[in-house]
Amino acid sequence: MRHIGTRLVQLAAIGMVLAACGGTGDTGATGASGAGTQGAATAEGGGLSVGAGTETEGQTDAGEETEGQTDAATEADGGDEPQVAFIPQIVGIPYYDGFEEGAQRAAEEFGVDYVQSGPAQADPSEQLRILEGFITQGFDAIVVSPLDPTTLDNAISEAVDAGILVAASDADAPGTDRAFYVAQATDQALGYTLIDNLVEQIGGEGQIGIVSGVANTPSLDAWVEFMQERIETTYPDVEVVGGVRHAPDSETALSEAQSLMTAFPEIDGLVGVPSTAVPGVAQAVQNAGKAGEIAVIGYGSPNTARPFIESGVMETTVLWDVEQLGYLTVWAVDYILEGNEFEPENDVPGFDEPVAWDEETQTLLLGPPVIYDESNVGDFDF
Repeated sequence: MRHIGTRLVQLAAIGMVLAACGGTGDTGATGASGAGTQGAATAEGGGLSVGAGTETEGQTDAGEETEGQTDAATEADGGDEPQVAFIPQIVGIPYYDGFEEGAQRAAEEFGVDYVQSGPAQADPSEQLRILEGFITQGFDAIVVSPLDPTTLDNAISEAVDAGILVAASDADAPGTDRAFYVAQATDQALGYTLIDNLVEQIGGEGQIGIVSGVANTPSLDAWVEFMQERIETTYPDVEVVGGVRHAPDSETALSEAQSLMTAFPEIDGLVGVPSTAVPGVAQAVQNAGKAGEIAVIGYGSPNTARPFIESGVMETTVLWDVEQLGYLTVWAVDYILEGNEFEPENDVPGFDEPVAWDEETQTLLLGPPVIYDESNVGDFDF
């Protein structure tokens, strides 16, 4: 077991981040997984499958001693491999399956024992229970993608006091004692890129509706704020109608999209913000026979968006390479546990470009958003 001791506690103390929307300055380098929150519904064959989410292999219940976690806890008492746990916002969706695939690949390469466990529904209290379980088991490092950082604040401090490295990935935990944050892209880049694509698809003008995830989720709110900023500063002929709707799952997203289309029959575009909202919004447009008439876009994983891109309901989805995000997260944790410090530019095995480190916000930045369309959506499996 390799607890990090005083040096990492100091790093955690340095790791103060901006409180506003979980951002990192004007560019807002934070984010919760738009692809991974607020429900476990996925799209299959262009249809909508709604479920509560299930625990996948390696995604065990941290509150109960399963075989894998019992072994991990035992090794944590004297094993050489660092024990690293990741708590996603939810299980049972392609996005976090992709994260785990990249993380496990890095774990094998760097000699890390990696466990991934999250709630079956988007529930901050369940994340807290899982986090407390990992603390009790004595993991060397715990990484979280928090739904609500304030819910986890005290437990994060408890872990740090116990000598456990705590980091955030996929979504930040601003104002906590987390040591660093692995960001997929800046909030500004995500918001601007999505709106630029959508406005192009609707011909530069018209009405659009926004269906986000659970209300008051900092990163989702930040993305929406940058969408609205982009519209206000760049696209005077585009109007957001109906206010920002909130949907905890895909079924609710479908209902909200139907409501927007009914209330605003001339609507030109719809945004499903988290990946779990994307299939609901897209399905609503498909059910209404409006494919090609009402543009649909969101932060959907390739597997989630693919059937709708193939059917013509969507042209693009905006995201990042989540497998790379998982890989980068495990690399970063192992790098710090080995006693290293991040440089302004970091060479990561298998990455074509160096990964930037922002000392002020204690953030590693994966890179710019990726646009998936019919030309490349089939090249990815998450």
